[in-house]
Amino acid sequence: MAISDDIEAVLLVNPKEPQFKGEPYSFPKSPDFHKAGQRGSVTGRLFVRDRYMIRQDMAAGLAYVGLASLGQPGSWATESKNYQFWTRATPCGSL
Repeated sequence: MAISDDIEAVLLVNPKEPQFKGEPYSFPKSPDFHKAGQRGSVTGRLFVRDRYMIRQDMAAGLAYVGLASLGQPGSWATESKNYQFWTRATPCGSL
């Protein structure tokens, strides 16, 4: 029996029962980590304007978008307490 077979056997014992007690990480319990009901959402379309390429706005297809709490410009990198939330635009720039 291979290791992967052992893991599969453990997971198949009863998939409805939790495999461990408690959270594996402590950060979700931190007051700095927003619970699901405290988080916002992002919708819309993201465009880029590069006047040297084309005169019209272009959809920012597949662009990564970082989300952070409000603060001074540039502060998200130092004040985010290492929590980073990212999403990615679709090929047409939709979020």
